[in-house]
Amino acid sequence: MNPGDDPSLAPSMRTALPPLSGTTRYRLTVRHMFLGAAFLLLLFAVVIPNSLPIPTAAAMGLACLLALPGLRVGSGFGNLLALYACEVAVTIVYMVVGTMHDAPRVAIAQVFAIYILSPLVWIIIAAGLMRRLGADRLINWFVLLSLLCAVSVALFFYLYLTRGAAAVSFFFQGANVNLNEGFAGATMHVYGSLIFLCGGFFSSPELIRNRLLRFVLLAALLVCALTSGRSALILSVPVGWLLGLMLVSRTTGSTRRSPITRVIRYGLPMLVAVAAALIILQAYTQISLSRVFDTVSTKLASGGGSARSQMSHSLFAGILDNDGLGAGHGVGVGFISDPVHPWRYEVVWLATLYRVGLFGALVYALPFLIYIAAVLRMARSRRLPPRHKFMFCGFVCAFLATNTNPYIEAFAFQWMYVIPLVALFIEKPASSRKVRE
Repeated sequence: MNPGDDPSLAPSMRTALPPLSGTTRYRLTVRHMFLGAAFLLLLFAVVIPNSLPIPTAAAMGLACLLALPGLRVGSGFGNLLALYACEVAVTIVYMVVGTMHDAPRVAIAQVFAIYILSPLVWIIIAAGLMRRLGADRLINWFVLLSLLCAVSVALFFYLYLTRGAAAVSFFFQGANVNLNEGFAGATMHVYGSLIFLCGGFFSSPELIRNRLLRFVLLAALLVCALTSGRSALILSVPVGWLLGLMLVSRTTGSTRRSPITRVIRYGLPMLVAVAAALIILQAYTQISLSRVFDTVSTKLASGGGSARSQMSHSLFAGILDNDGLGAGHGVGVGFISDPVHPWRYEVVWLATLYRVGLFGALVYALPFLIYIAAVLRMARSRRLPPRHKFMFCGFVCAFLATNTNPYIEAFAFQWMYVIPLVALFIEKPASSRKVRE
């Protein structure tokens, strides 16, 4: 026994712990305040994105300010900031070009907020999360947030079907639910967050430590996907699972497992989730899976629907008209997708090419290309940690979804694209550094 732990000894003989210095207490206080603000921010941005834009922006600002005292610019994080600076330069140039082409002032202001200010704030917050929380504990946060997302979807359907659209206006203005002829679909912003979460957790179910919670969460995510009516969300389940299955033999700690063991380990949670989802849907709904899959396949075959096909055709014609040099931010084409914001388009890839040209689009895509190459290089050398497999698969699903919805242009959804990059750049600041497990 430590003498300081024996209550029978005189106080003068006990070993007293040195009191915390004022600097240490200040750092601990700031750390706790930051983590509280960051969790509140993720609660707003992940579970109820776009429902409370002003509180979300306030939480972003507070979390960013609290992250600054602990900010450390290492080589990896410095490289990420350098890439961000290149994107800022391209954005400013094409903001000027857009102004010359009569872009509305409100469009230029939104471009500044979305392309310059918001990514920097998310980068600082993500860096604070990685340094003060860590990727593994952040994924534990995502487990809780995923459960809350599933609860919000169930609550949305219940309130809409029992009390009407007015009861769910908090989640989505002009909400709608389609339950006709075996199909299910709803208008909810949370489906954007679920694309990342489904891709991540179906790729790395082992990160959910509790087995019962693992099966419950995967089943809940699958039910949310099948009842969403969103092709990108439905596809994120098999895409995430297949990516995880392909990468599992390349992750740290799994190199000695046989292929059969790996298939069983990653196939069993998927089978249980599918069986549970089917039982739930059969017992409580009249949804036909064949009808859902037919709708998804039809939408994919038509290029995302007639509206997106026309939008893509118009944007492609605009790219040719300006010879791939870029028409500028805030400038639209003949096809109008959003009457209130006619410069916005759901097909972000083509819209980016139209706005900033081939070179500008390459600069925008460069951080993501470097990130993908770094993850694949780690996987090739069997040094990919499971936490980065989760982040990578969630990112891939979210990135593919940008061709169906401009999630990356909404400040509440940019965490899906920033956090995976920051996690890898901070943990692996140089190509020569080995990932330790």
